[in-house]
Amino acid sequence: MRSYDVNPQYYNPAITYLPRVNADGTAQTNREAFVSNQDSQTFSYNLNPTYNYNITRSSYLPTYVTYTTANAGAAPAFSYVKCGDAACSTHTATSVTYSGTGSVTLPTGHKRTDCGTNATTCTNALEVKNILNWYDWYRTRMAAVTTATGQAMQPYENKIRVGYGSFNMFNGRNPVQATAISSGVRYFKNGVGASNQWKSDLYTWLYGLIAAGGTPSHNAIQLTAGYYGGTGSNRGNFGNPWKNDPTSTSAESATDDLSCRRAYTIVMSDGAWNSGTSSGANTQYASVNGTSNFSGTPNGNAAALQYNPNGATGYNSTNTTTKLLARSQYVPYGDGQISQYGLADLTANYYWNTDFSSLPNNVPPIPGQHNPAFWQNMTTYTIGWNLTPSGDSGVAGGLTWSQINQYTNDWLSGNTATKPKWADSLTSVNLNSVGSDQYRVNDFIRAGYTGGGRAFSVYSGDDVRQAIDTILSSAVGTGKDAGVAVSGNSGQFQSLDGQTKYTTEYNTADNTGDLKAYELDSNGGYKTLSGGVPVALWSADQKMPAVTGRKIFSLSGYDANSPNTAASLRQELNYSTKLSTLPSDFSALLNSDGLQKTDETFIRYLLGQDGLTNTLNAPYRIRSQPIAASVNSPPAFVGGRINMGYDTYGSVNGQATYASYRTQKQTLPATIFSATNEGKVHVINGAATDTAVTVAGVNVPAGAELASFMPKNAMSEQISLADPAFRFRYILDGPLVDADVYDSGNKTPAGSTPAWRQLVFGTGGRATRNFMFGLESPLNTSDRVPTKNNFLWEADSSTTGYGDLAKISNNPTAGQLDDGTWVMLTGSGHYGGAGKQVGLYVVNAFNGKLVKFIPLPSSYNNTATTMVNRGLGGVVAVRDTNRNIVAAYAGDANGNLWRFDLRTAHLVVSYNKPLFTTPAGSGQPIYATPAWQAHPGDGATCSYSATSQCGTIVVVGTGIVLDADDLATPATQQAIYGIWDPTPVGGSDVATFTTISSSQLVEQTINLSSIVNGSGIETGKTFYTVSSNSVNWTTKKGWMLKLGVITYAGAMTNGERVVGDLSNIGSSVLVTSVLPAAQDLSIESCTSTGSLPNINYVVDALTGGNKRSFDYNADGTFDAYSIQALPSGGFTRGNVSSRNMIGLPNEGQVELKPQTTCTNEIAFQTGVEGTNKIADACPTSWRRSWRPIVNPPF
Repeated sequence: MRSYDVNPQYYNPAITYLPRVNADGTAQTNREAFVSNQDSQTFSYNLNPTYNYNITRSSYLPTYVTYTTANAGAAPAFSYVKCGDAACSTHTATSVTYSGTGSVTLPTGHKRTDCGTNATTCTNALEVKNILNWYDWYRTRMAAVTTATGQAMQPYENKIRVGYGSFNMFNGRNPVQATAISSGVRYFKNGVGASNQWKSDLYTWLYGLIAAGGTPSHNAIQLTAGYYGGTGSNRGNFGNPWKNDPTSTSAESATDDLSCRRAYTIVMSDGAWNSGTSSGANTQYASVNGTSNFSGTPNGNAAALQYNPNGATGYNSTNTTTKLLARSQYVPYGDGQISQYGLADLTANYYWNTDFSSLPNNVPPIPGQHNPAFWQNMTTYTIGWNLTPSGDSGVAGGLTWSQINQYTNDWLSGNTATKPKWADSLTSVNLNSVGSDQYRVNDFIRAGYTGGGRAFSVYSGDDVRQAIDTILSSAVGTGKDAGVAVSGNSGQFQSLDGQTKYTTEYNTADNTGDLKAYELDSNGGYKTLSGGVPVALWSADQKMPAVTGRKIFSLSGYDANSPNTAASLRQELNYSTKLSTLPSDFSALLNSDGLQKTDETFIRYLLGQDGLTNTLNAPYRIRSQPIAASVNSPPAFVGGRINMGYDTYGSVNGQATYASYRTQKQTLPATIFSATNEGKVHVINGAATDTAVTVAGVNVPAGAELASFMPKNAMSEQISLADPAFRFRYILDGPLVDADVYDSGNKTPAGSTPAWRQLVFGTGGRATRNFMFGLESPLNTSDRVPTKNNFLWEADSSTTGYGDLAKISNNPTAGQLDDGTWVMLTGSGHYGGAGKQVGLYVVNAFNGKLVKFIPLPSSYNNTATTMVNRGLGGVVAVRDTNRNIVAAYAGDANGNLWRFDLRTAHLVVSYNKPLFTTPAGSGQPIYATPAWQAHPGDGATCSYSATSQCGTIVVVGTGIVLDADDLATPATQQAIYGIWDPTPVGGSDVATFTTISSSQLVEQTINLSSIVNGSGIETGKTFYTVSSNSVNWTTKKGWMLKLGVITYAGAMTNGERVVGDLSNIGSSVLVTSVLPAAQDLSIESCTSTGSLPNINYVVDALTGGNKRSFDYNADGTFDAYSIQALPSGGFTRGNVSSRNMIGLPNEGQVELKPQTTCTNEIAFQTGVEGTNKIADACPTSWRRSWRPIVNPPF
């Protein structure tokens, strides 16, 4: 019968069959226009174009006949049956024809994604397409597995190194047991040259596999282990997997090669391993003590470990904390020596007892995966197609998935754990000779667990994709490159001596992170070192308060369209909060699976308490650290760094009290806001001492959490986060920025009287859900300890007016419009897709109510069916002399620079067209936030004066790195552009303006022969000059400087790009670029400090010409070099520019006066790895002390 209910391999109308993908990720096309299945016969199955194997069956199978577009119209139908019961005695038949015009009814509970949202029917054309995809790429087990594997691996390009092999090979016409692997590990990408098409070679091999021969699993595992260990001819034939260059046949070296690589093996099979093929598993390795006590220094810490089949030391401790920590190290999967010669014992040997390399044992353990090994071993995962534990297949007293999961849950929960029935009811079994395959299927499943990984039973392409994605996602992701925050108050940056730098660290493998503070010296370097390693003042993980004192604040039932300051909408979750007492919208999110207890249990888990279980007694995921990963969200220092000059300049609301407010925010102990991928914004005490802040009469140490905010859009992910099988994904990963905003009264829950408020704005970033929110850092009498009333608002893509929200990964900005409304500005983000518009959001800063969404013109925007524009980048505000926001600039992914007219009588895109479009368009996208300064005019059509504005010079850098396609080669050369926008600040469009082209720009060039090497504190850096070609503003409209000229070994040709925000330093502009790795090489590191190279360009903002920007020889005098190359990197994004200018770093001087050629302004650029001292120095008589620059020389 043609039914998926009878034959799971048959076409299933309830699922979408995705096309097979090529090595480059593009979808393959179907070979035919239609296929019918209206005939049946015995069949001849062609295994190979050369060798035919004829197999005759007594039962008949469908005969498939394919048709082209020329003859498909007359083709018979393709039919399938949906059974109504187990015997299929009742059923519903469906027939689909090529030329059908009606709709096809979809099965109840289907998972189709190709027929539209919440569809109950599918068009005939889409159903035909789905059938053809199944026929071409899923009809057989081998086709389905290889198709799904190719799809699942695509997101991991250039993130892993992959080798491969098969169980069998052909000897003439006969399939025989393989004698070697097929390929050693190679970078999962295509290199340069025909012989280095590694990724393409893998896909060619994968799609060419033939299902033939037996299942000698032991041999396949041993061949892989032999390759990792370099036995026999493996090194000469396949290279050395432990070398940085895996094609090298030489021995690995601790000085040349990384000692932190972890090796994995994924075994996929559709049958039990064959009896009589067991080898190498003579010892019951999973059930006896390990043969070695390994020692090493993972993460710089001394460690020792020897496997104990009963569990790690402390597993049976009477101290609950000790027991849970011990049990979380690893789960033992021994069977009490019941079985012999199993694959499980072989994988256990290679995991627990084998060190495959002579490199130091520095492999970082992965606590969240219960993977404590730190030596060069082999972790094994098993994936079995239609391989089900015996008990789940109907064997009485047999092994079941429930037993495995219950044992794991009980072990991790500290409960008495009953071992799964790996050998069913037998007390002794020789797996190599036992007659029934059921025991070897169980053993195959167990081998994934004893090998340090896990096992999967898969029954569809979707299952295969999910299994491989789960495995690969657990193997990648550590770092600390989200960015930094730096302490200090405006007007006090004569030096960074004594200031504090805050950095985040993360490990996506187990979703853990930390926030650390380091004291800086006068040059911005680390003040305290031990053995050359910076010593932190504190770690937020180590300073985390007891769970009984922690609090989470969130918003319930809030609608940004109907702002409400009622305290009842603000909720506090604490140690005494019961799930049953929460508002219905909270409980619906936190108990959507119905498995949470109604008492305090799950709330306490959210607060950080481990060792808790749900109603099924299944444990929640144990977290090795209290703070989760923060990958792309820099910490925000919320103190007195910013002085917007509202007291001295302009006429914004609250001007009279801004000075006293600024004094208060500088005086109170600061806080650090840090967004993490557990869905919380942690508010950390940033005080200089452990006694500056007290709560309820108790001192709160510096670095301790004061509270946390949880957006409701992140609350929806908490059940998934609590799942022990959780694998990392973005949940709360957007930027955070603080802003000074004046509350004229009753605009916030705590704001009954007029007052200045320090607000913090954030977005979901790369999270699955698209949202943004507003928080407050309160200025209390003696501290900044927040309450639930400081969660102001939240809006997401389901909020009316916010349907175009996408992934916002650029910083918002804020200020007052000319009608007195205080607003937050942000682009709509990236990857909205077809049907979503790209544009600028103008949002009420206090309550999130939409003031206006300003989409780009339709000819530059997405259509209902096509994504024309990937998104809008960072937004910089333009303020007039009243300090009101009257305009904004932002670039888009198609290389357009936009001006938005934000005068409240207008709120439109200026000129209804871009100011400038890069020559390569989408090949030169503008992602980073621009910087601008006042323009002096051309002396003909406009000259600056006290009564005449001549617009601005807007500087942008091009390039983007949001997905793998952004690193495709050959890369387009990127550039820095300075564009004259003639629109007067606060004025109307200039009637004669036309979009500027690159032919109207003066090109500046890099002088490679000017290179000098840095010395003193600048050692390791190189410096260059740029040309100083003059710009005739009567004929030209700006300048440009091409990137990709300065190169590094291993860097992508023309890969240099700008993804970090630009900033002004006097009359100069600072632009930082990053150089991604070349496609045929990789820049790798064992530590989270490994960073891609950066280049700093500090050029004249008006002309792009050379300036005195760096003191290359550290002699105290700034030299005429505008370029600083940083091979060690650490300045790609999230950098902090410490300077004494009023206003934000990327906005022009507050009086809107054009800058002179030099101002002697000095700044410190601080990144995750160090600090750079930068100047806008004059040729002589520059000063070495600082003073606030309020009225620069003019």
